[in-house]
Amino acid sequence: MRMTNEQTETKNFSEPSTEAKKHNISELQLQAWELLEFTKVRELLANRTRFFMSREMALDSRPSTNAEDIKRLQDETAEAALMLVTVGDIRLSGARDPRELLHRAAINGLLTGEEIVSVLNLLDSIWSARNTVVSMKGRANMLEDIAADIPDMRDLGKEVFKSISDQGEILSSATPKLAKLRSNVSKTFRRVMRAMERISHSPTVRNALQSGAIATRGERLVLEVKADARESVPGIVHDVSGSGATLFVEPFKAVELCNEWRETAAEAKREEERILRRLSALIGDREDEAIIAIEAAAALDYITARARLATSMKARRLQTMPAGSDNVTNLVGARHPLLGPHAVPITINIGPGFRGLVITGPNTGGKTVAIKTIGLFSLMHQSGMQVPVTDGEMAIFDAVYADIGDSQSIERSVSTFSSHMGRVIEILLEATPNSLILLDELGTGTDPEEGSALARAVLAHATENDMAIAITSHYRTVAEFAAESDELANASVELNPDTMMPTYQVIMGIPGRSYAIHVARHLGMPSHVLDNAESMMDPTRAEAENILQQLQRDREEAGRMLAEAEQLKIETEAARKDLQNKLNTVTRAQEDMIEKSRTDLKRETEKITQTLRKIVSKAKNDSDLDVAKRAIGRVRNQFSDPTWLPVSPPHESIKPDEEDRALQAGDLVEIKGINVQASIIDISSGGTVELMMGNSRIELNEQQLRLVKAVDPKKTDGSPNEIPNVTINTISSGESANTSGELDVRGSRVHESDEIVREFIDDSSIQGLTSVRIIHGDGTGALRESIRVLLSKHPLVASFSAAPRNRGGNGATLVDLS
Repeated sequence: MRMTNEQTETKNFSEPSTEAKKHNISELQLQAWELLEFTKVRELLANRTRFFMSREMALDSRPSTNAEDIKRLQDETAEAALMLVTVGDIRLSGARDPRELLHRAAINGLLTGEEIVSVLNLLDSIWSARNTVVSMKGRANMLEDIAADIPDMRDLGKEVFKSISDQGEILSSATPKLAKLRSNVSKTFRRVMRAMERISHSPTVRNALQSGAIATRGERLVLEVKADARESVPGIVHDVSGSGATLFVEPFKAVELCNEWRETAAEAKREEERILRRLSALIGDREDEAIIAIEAAAALDYITARARLATSMKARRLQTMPAGSDNVTNLVGARHPLLGPHAVPITINIGPGFRGLVITGPNTGGKTVAIKTIGLFSLMHQSGMQVPVTDGEMAIFDAVYADIGDSQSIERSVSTFSSHMGRVIEILLEATPNSLILLDELGTGTDPEEGSALARAVLAHATENDMAIAITSHYRTVAEFAAESDELANASVELNPDTMMPTYQVIMGIPGRSYAIHVARHLGMPSHVLDNAESMMDPTRAEAENILQQLQRDREEAGRMLAEAEQLKIETEAARKDLQNKLNTVTRAQEDMIEKSRTDLKRETEKITQTLRKIVSKAKNDSDLDVAKRAIGRVRNQFSDPTWLPVSPPHESIKPDEEDRALQAGDLVEIKGINVQASIIDISSGGTVELMMGNSRIELNEQQLRLVKAVDPKKTDGSPNEIPNVTINTISSGESANTSGELDVRGSRVHESDEIVREFIDDSSIQGLTSVRIIHGDGTGALRESIRVLLSKHPLVASFSAAPRNRGGNGATLVDLS
């Protein structure tokens, strides 16, 4: 039985090529790689390599179907991407494959100096690449494991470069013999040159020469002699010029000298060859190590090339879904990598809940690019490459099949429809539930009704066998079939209704509308022709078209509202940040004011302390206590002046039921504007409040005070002289000084005790005491030593000593005041 041309074409179409056998895949899958332009992406990847072997690996890369392998490949790429932005790229040099040189050296072959240097430079660059990876220090474990396999061969380079230069020239110092031979070569050459010069300058020879230059022929020195003056220069003719007018003659008088020169040079060359053979053997002995280093470097560069490509495409890693996943693919902001930086990003998905997608819409709208993007991204992802998306996930496929473009062949007498349908048939026979099928313009090229029926039947077959499939179509009936199926979904591309130019956006869930009449009107078709065309349309189709137009308008309105909402969100966030910045500024200003108040108070306190000390000192010198009291009164009046401290607004600190309560003796209050607390001793009718602040009594206006803690009526007998301890800057001052001339600072910290003791000494001196006792306890002795150091420097202290045993012993200090 004879086979038809179309049957013959189908049979030949299915025969696997050499490349398909090499990759252990079917011819259909290999053709899908071409149709989806995966081979072009591999070329882009190969152009990002820096190493001869890694380029081969890039051009030979293929998608894996094993989940663990895909994870490993993606992890490697992610680590390389991290390396590029942290420690930088690996440095590899040497485009020449050194494996043939290594093998030749290993079998006692001879390498030239240049070949030796090329091998060593390559090994050195591999070691540098290894160091770059190792500098990641645990942040790229997979790459570091590969780099760890690279052997250290630096000792080989050190040994070899003792004998040759960086340009591959053998050094005279390589061996003592070579140095001597090269010296002899130089000497004999100079002798023969002097002899030739003497001969060329002799009167009988000079006129017979074409020029006075000394030339070489066959490594012999010769003179350029005129052919008609041959007899004037006895010697050996080594060559004749093309015109025959010049003879190249080696004079007999120089032959022996030239022989000596050539023999010495030949001996030096044999020594150089011996050195090169020795160096070649050193390299040959390390062939296995060198091959390991080269293979590891190739692996590193191949992985890094994937990261370089990802960086250039602004790509990211897709999340890997298991084979057969309900979520076949979900791509957000996907840009086809071969369309350049101006590619319009699309968002497209197959699943969850459906495994088939029908994309409809006008020509040039981007339908084909959409399904090619899905297929190409799956091949790239399973090959360890990252893809240009904002976000996305992709299931693992055991194979990707595609029928895209016009496969008509005039030579084979196969129609477009037959060619496409033959490929679709083979795909349906070969595909499994874990395969991805991509079919462009399914069912075109024949009667529309039959073509539409075939397209629906193919979709039904794919869904019945749980195959993931995405097709493009112009048939409205195919879109309606998808809308009625639970296993299929619609998507569309559209034209701008004003410009009739494609937007290249993919709209999920809505079938594409027809733009034929719109385009015809835009191009200037007469209105009566358009009206006639519309009247010929099926009313139900016209109604469906109106619904689609309304959906398009609604979607555009929703898009506009979403854009406005996004803009409002941006403006709101900007306003929030602006308010936060202003609040931070106010807070900082408030903190600065408080800090300034504290500084001012400290400065004023130091001035008053100094004034009091001067008053006490002067009073003692002048023995006039009344003068001192009047001076102290002036200081008190200064404290009592309401303008001395700013009045700050009240703020929260007390219980609500105490908020409006009048100040009372015994209350703990805070001086407004600064973090200073004191206890109220008495309140006069004019609003002046007498306070105990530390060991000092001061008077302030009640408006300058804020209640911190009300006196507890249960803990006081109502005596105005019973004053609780006071706190300055939240540091306890311990027991206050009293008229007994004793101060108990036991339990105080060393840094707290200084100010307490200083105030106690000042007050005691003002009260006219000449001797006081400070009780500090034994403890570690740190508090005692600190107090005694302070006493030794205080201007009002005449002397001090440990107390007698009956008054505390070394746990107390007696102080004599001056």
